[in-house]
Amino acid sequence: MRWILAVAGVAVAFAGAAAILGQAGSGAQPWSPELRDNIVLAQSIPLALGLGIAAGTFGRTGRAVALWAFGLGLLLAIPTGTYEYLGGLLDAHPPFDLYVVYRFHYIGAAVVLFAVAALLTDVWMTGDRSFLVPRGRWRGYLRGAADEVPRPVARALARPLGIDLGQPPPPPPGRYSFYEAAVSLPWWYIAVALITVTGLIKALRYVYPVPGPVLFWASTLHVAAMVLIGLKVLDQLRLWFAGDRGRPQAALGFLWALGSLAVAYFFLWSAFFAKTAAKEGILSQAALLVAALAITAFALVLARQCVGLIVGRRAGG
Repeated sequence: MRWILAVAGVAVAFAGAAAILGQAGSGAQPWSPELRDNIVLAQSIPLALGLGIAAGTFGRTGRAVALWAFGLGLLLAIPTGTYEYLGGLLDAHPPFDLYVVYRFHYIGAAVVLFAVAALLTDVWMTGDRSFLVPRGRWRGYLRGAADEVPRPVARALARPLGIDLGQPPPPPPGRYSFYEAAVSLPWWYIAVALITVTGLIKALRYVYPVPGPVLFWASTLHVAAMVLIGLKVLDQLRLWFAGDRGRPQAALGFLWALGSLAVAYFFLWSAFFAKTAAKEGILSQAALLVAALAITAFALVLARQCVGLIVGRRAGG
């Protein structure tokens, strides 16, 4: 089965590559750089999926490649996507051709698609389900996860989630911590699934007619997924810096937190003063406001941890 999947994946990848080269090099239409990149992105979907399926059949090596590719894809796609969105809100234009930003965003999107296909193939082939919360144990996992978040957050969420903080947490679950299994990983699943599906719909509109309302909601939810991933990256860095890290890493984390605060500022400003948000209505403005406040909260927690490491205090202190 492994080699059948690998061969099928490579065959699909070659078919996608042939379609890209044939269309882009045909000269049949007066392609602008941006339109050409849009078409190439849509046609690269089989290529990314095929290569991802093939990579997912190589066990631990394929899994490691997929995880590194996922990180690289996010590093390319999220900042460029944020720049595109804020540029549209603020009616600001870069000092270079905008299609360059889109090109890097599309490359990142294709790499993420490759990684998602590889990881799904790996999970399907190995049958590993250790990342899932066992049936009937959600309450215990949430109780354990409460000890892994800042105490004010745990107290605020305890009553709505029915968590008894006075009760001792259950024994450690094993491979994944309570927070990873009950919060962190599901957060990744939802955000990545949302950004992948909506991204595919947005990409396919260049080769297949997509109804206007479907495209509108796909674009809206794509931005929402981008914000979810941005928040999760901040949360993931918080978890990483909870251990002992060096000052250089802490300084980089602090810079990331500052950049996130800058994004939150522009979201907040756009909620009240951007003409585009005002035209889209109160829901758009409210969404920008909520996103700004959430990004600010997560960025401040990360910044505090990094400052503690830089000046010599433990991140968890």
